[in-house]
Amino acid sequence: MKYLAQALFLLSLLTLSLLIQRAAHAASPCRENGRCELDGRTYQVKAPENWDGVSPLPVLIHFHGWGRTGSNVLNNPRITNATENNGFLLVAPDGLGKSWDFWGNSSRDTPFIRSLTKDLPQKWPIDSSQIYVSGFSYGGAMAWRLACESGDQFAGILPIADTLWQQDTINCKGGPINVAQVHGLKDNVMRLPRGETGDDPLNGIELCRRTNNCKAEPDLVEKLDIFTCHHWTSCDSGKDTSICLHNYGHMIPKGWLNLALAEAVKK
Repeated sequence: MKYLAQALFLLSLLTLSLLIQRAAHAASPCRENGRCELDGRTYQVKAPENWDGVSPLPVLIHFHGWGRTGSNVLNNPRITNATENNGFLLVAPDGLGKSWDFWGNSSRDTPFIRSLTKDLPQKWPIDSSQIYVSGFSYGGAMAWRLACESGDQFAGILPIADTLWQQDTINCKGGPINVAQVHGLKDNVMRLPRGETGDDPLNGIELCRRTNNCKAEPDLVEKLDIFTCHHWTSCDSGKDTSICLHNYGHMIPKGWLNLALAEAVKK
């Protein structure tokens, strides 16, 4: 009886192990290279190297620029160093045709991102209250469009070198949202809208300033490395709003995303 009990115990352990392996396989449709399939589309993921595999992670969804894919995001140290340093799960969706649909009042990409945010907790332990959205160039404009449609679902947006034109005619149904934008004053690819006078770079954040019910002038202007940052910290919505300007062109400026994520995790 003793040996029979031991055999049954070992058999039960083996059965349990096989069930766990099958469950893990069924719950992990992502390929080994980090590309996940969802609703006929794909997104790519990179977790911090020092992550313990258990602790819930804040998330940065970053939209790639025009003509690129999520692989470019996962191989850009100005992005990956920032998420690594601040302990973020980096998520890089792949745009259809290597681009994004942000020009109109609604976007076919927005439903995909909504599905993505529901899919993530099925695969990784994440902090759903700390999902931030960023993007470069066309990807940054997509971040703006997503915030306009579904801003209440995200902790904030961190758009880089982008804009939505004719901001005075846009109304964001997604409601107020924390925003920290960065843009180059010499950007000739996606120029800042500068208002009727043509000389006001702060007009580039007019849409979020208006959506967040902020006053016209910033509460604080500070110099951080190459950036001159204008902050609205007492908006009626309670959301922080800022734009950091630099004297360079169309790029992801070194160090900015690290600063923005470090500030985000303090909140």
